[in-house]
Amino acid sequence: MKSIYIKYIFVLATMLLSSCEGLVDDLNNNPNQLTLDDIDPGLFVNGAELSIIDIHLGYTSRIAGYYSGQLVGFEQVEYERYLYNVTSSTFSWAGYQSVLTPMREVRSRTTENPFYQGITKVMEAHVIGTYASLFGDVPYVEALSDVEDPKFDGQIAVFDNLQILLQEAIDNLENATGSVIHTDYIFSGNRIKWLQSAWTLKARYYMHTKEYDKAYAAAQNGISSKANSMMFKPLNTSGETSVKNKYFISLSNTPNVGTGNSHLIQLLNSSSGISRNNAKTNETARLGYYTINNSGPTANFGVAHELEPQPIITYQENLLILAEAGARTQSFATGLGHLNTLRAFLNTGAFLNASFSSSPYFYSAYIASDFDAGGMENMDGINADRALLREIIEERYISGFTTFMPFDDSRRLRKSDMDIAVQFPLNTATATQNVERFLYPDSETLSNQMAPVDPGLFAVTKVNQ
Repeated sequence: MKSIYIKYIFVLATMLLSSCEGLVDDLNNNPNQLTLDDIDPGLFVNGAELSIIDIHLGYTSRIAGYYSGQLVGFEQVEYERYLYNVTSSTFSWAGYQSVLTPMREVRSRTTENPFYQGITKVMEAHVIGTYASLFGDVPYVEALSDVEDPKFDGQIAVFDNLQILLQEAIDNLENATGSVIHTDYIFSGNRIKWLQSAWTLKARYYMHTKEYDKAYAAAQNGISSKANSMMFKPLNTSGETSVKNKYFISLSNTPNVGTGNSHLIQLLNSSSGISRNNAKTNETARLGYYTINNSGPTANFGVAHELEPQPIITYQENLLILAEAGARTQSFATGLGHLNTLRAFLNTGAFLNASFSSSPYFYSAYIASDFDAGGMENMDGINADRALLREIIEERYISGFTTFMPFDDSRRLRKSDMDIAVQFPLNTATATQNVERFLYPDSETLSNQMAPVDPGLFAVTKVNQ
């Protein structure tokens, strides 16, 4: 992992010179003398945030959708990825340089500003936690240090370190009242939204490591409303496609990805043999909103519309962590209560856009007897506690569409809870097992002598063993 830090600084500096003349007022009018100290550290934040968005909403999230029964690749590269034909060159760890490098620089230069300290730690934890979840063991402790070939840390150790980092971020943000940050594309400097996202991220990682009691405790402080969700909000900039919805961009380049007749779509479709619609649930509107038409970008008015916001860390995720972790560690009634809070939110239609808000939908509250043997959510007569967990997990699969949550859950539950996991099919008749992880990028394995031999797509990572 070779640092490209100096290159990063000078590229950014060149960009800034064209639009921020005030930055060089004290440099004898010689732009060649622009140094790192002359650049406001806050100017690094937006670039890192855009990288966060690309990492979590770009092609890797599409691949995760292929491998969890939600998306279909129809032609060319997307079809090959859908068929599990990926290599080490498919994947990237660009976030080490595009997020960690600038965030650590900001942190080193804003030691008296707890707001910057907090958000830079949240972003670092977000990227590294995503990489650890998707790939397993990853470089962290020695990453971007003076160590030329950083070791790969164990996946569990990485999550342990990130929990410490997130707690530091939370402490910073709780003490950041009155602190100011100058640029923040994601939350416009809203301290509470950053703080709640940090707590939900802690809860997410405790779910990954199956520490459900800690996940429940963390989520108590997590994202408390739809308005506080971390979302990518596309920009309506004329002639500029790169700031639009990521599915819209993909369909604009090569219209080869969509929902087709995926397992997700069948669950939402009232006429399918596996529909989740029942007397208390009408998914008609969500079916229309979630459908991605692969024929082209302008054929989409829901999640793939050019200006449709996209989820990163959300209120829905936090509620469903409370529901699952609560059902596992507190009580049936606790889990059901949080599930019904989520259903009450869905019943407002607030998750839909104007194109689908008038379509039919309803999500009535469930009662305990719905999960008794023979109840509408337990027709096969399993234990009521397991029936409730099954419904919560299926709702996580639905509400988590376009995020990594369905892929993460499928791997988390495969060994311990296969009886209540979402049973989506494999993508080819010749496939015999589900994907468990992504392949290490060749940019890392070819340059880092400490990189291990890649164990392959089907090797179970440590948190899921």
